[in-house]
Amino acid sequence: MAAAHHRGFLSPRPENATTMMKTNKKSALTPRGCQVLLASLPLLLSACGGAGDAPSPAPVPAPAPAPAPAPAEAKALKVALLPDTQGGGSNVSVYPMRALLELYKQQKVDVVLVVGDLAENGSAAEYRQWREVAEAYKPFMTFLPIMGNHDNKGMDQDWHDLVADFIPADAEHMSGARNKNYAVLRNGVLLINVSYGWMPFAYDFVEQTILKHKAKARHIVLQTHNSFVGNKYGLLRERIVEGYKSEEGDVAFKAVYDKYRKLLAEHEVVYVSGHEHLYARSLIRDPAQRNFMQIVSGSASYKGYENRFGEHELVQNTLMLKARTEATGTLDVNASILDFKDDVLDFKAWYAEHSVMKNEDGPKELAQPKWQLFDRFRRSAARCEKVVFPASFPVEIQRNNAYDTNYRSSPCPSPQGVSARVLDGENLTFNRHDTRSRTMSAEAGKTEAANNREMLSLMQRYMFVAHESWRPNLNNSQRARLIKVGTPEEEVEVRATTIDLKKQLILSWEAKAEGTVSEVLNVSGTAGQGGTYIDPYGRSKDIRASTGLPGSLGDGSEQGKRPVQLPSWASGSWILAADGQGDPFVLEFSLPKDGKPEQLMLARQDPVSGAWRPVATTACLSQRAYVPAFLLGTPPDVAASCSLVEGVAGYDAAKKAFWLRSPREGRFALIARP
Repeated sequence: MAAAHHRGFLSPRPENATTMMKTNKKSALTPRGCQVLLASLPLLLSACGGAGDAPSPAPVPAPAPAPAPAPAEAKALKVALLPDTQGGGSNVSVYPMRALLELYKQQKVDVVLVVGDLAENGSAAEYRQWREVAEAYKPFMTFLPIMGNHDNKGMDQDWHDLVADFIPADAEHMSGARNKNYAVLRNGVLLINVSYGWMPFAYDFVEQTILKHKAKARHIVLQTHNSFVGNKYGLLRERIVEGYKSEEGDVAFKAVYDKYRKLLAEHEVVYVSGHEHLYARSLIRDPAQRNFMQIVSGSASYKGYENRFGEHELVQNTLMLKARTEATGTLDVNASILDFKDDVLDFKAWYAEHSVMKNEDGPKELAQPKWQLFDRFRRSAARCEKVVFPASFPVEIQRNNAYDTNYRSSPCPSPQGVSARVLDGENLTFNRHDTRSRTMSAEAGKTEAANNREMLSLMQRYMFVAHESWRPNLNNSQRARLIKVGTPEEEVEVRATTIDLKKQLILSWEAKAEGTVSEVLNVSGTAGQGGTYIDPYGRSKDIRASTGLPGSLGDGSEQGKRPVQLPSWASGSWILAADGQGDPFVLEFSLPKDGKPEQLMLARQDPVSGAWRPVATTACLSQRAYVPAFLLGTPPDVAASCSLVEGVAGYDAAKKAFWLRSPREGRFALIARP
């Protein structure tokens, strides 16, 4: 009987035993009552005086109430970029590298992507120099290095000796390419690292890694040394347009070029590279016109490179470009941070100008660098995007379905059913840059192009739009052309030209914040450029007075781009306003299904204090529907005494939506009306 008693406590549901013991303690059972219960409840034998000398079990206390589940901790990761640090001679550029890592330490960066060309000649001595700088920051951040073309000048064993204790132990390495091609998953961010020369042969590794981790990876970053589409180099031009039949890598990359574009666009991969010693951010399109982001990280070297080929408009829209070579008398060191938090990516890029040209110069300005924010964007998983062209090309040209200079967008629904869109606004503030001319020629029997005419055709197939009246090239009427035709000196020329940057309008939905009654809408892309103009080497020009290079107007003529009358709010500077001021745009923000306009108000978050500020008082909220005249003017029912610091706001009763002409991008949400 004792055994039967103990079996009661070994029940697979011990909470039942606990309940029975609680009942036993509370019941004043008579012996007869015990006899009645004996047959059905052997667990109570000891309480009824049976089961001989079997000990009575100790009462089991009731379980404590389960605590309320804590909010899920946000998955966050700060990833920074370390551009090329080759220092000339046989050196590492110590001072730019140290300045960058000090900034990243201050910003609490978790992971640093080292994009290659750590050294000039890939020697053991240079790697010791690089390690000496990196070791001081190793306790604070993880380094993920890959090889660049200059690292390939050295010996593999020196590379393995350098990186063996930098690459994490849980990294997944590509078979046959340990310490060169590998992947790391951290806090929902998948970081794929591919060394120089390996992209043609790493497609299967990249694809399999993405498919393996896509359920856990909210964000994917692919870093390699060479740009996919480059201003100076780039896999597309080097491997395909100028590809050689004898080069295995050229043949292999052509076979996977479209596969890469589709894979990277489908999974919204951020492609990061170095190699070009200038900073550029662009969108690259796949055959279905889906985009992926490319970030060319700039320079931490003692040499800057000029802008040669510029935007490849057939597949690319350039959103930011900044070059600075020794011809300017100074150099830039570039810093970039990708700040991931749950499904949000908040990106910022800075530069610090300096005159250090070699280690022997000492740190100079880099002892206390002046970091200037010059590029940024923010996006979440729930977002809508649009490429917006600059308002600089002739209005009479055919728009080719794409050349839209207005921020106007389609409705962008939130996960919880609220909707927002941009109703109006023109891209009047944009940056401009020149490229230099370059020539190349086919080698019969060697290059994929049998002659120069075929090479030009490849350019017009992969890189540049061949200008036609029904398909204008906004960058140049003769973007690429044959010169010295029929002579022994015949070549293909990529013509020097003038290019205006595009913008990417991003409407991103994020979770409700403290103080809001709706999800938060982040508007990004209206305030990212100030109206700068540089030549191919980074020397400043005046966009308000200088005419662009011949053929760049965009109408098929030989005219250059016209000087730009910048609006009053344009800074004319690289430095971005902290408050997000830029081109004004009109935002429409709908009410929730059961929302009552008298109880709600549209608000913008102050970027410094974090407070949510109503865009208007009740008395200063127009009751008129938005019309285009309000982009510059004020509705007649808004008094002259009203503060317009946050812009002009109204409520459209027919649409059940607020509208706001805002001078600043940023974060918007509905709040309870004060």
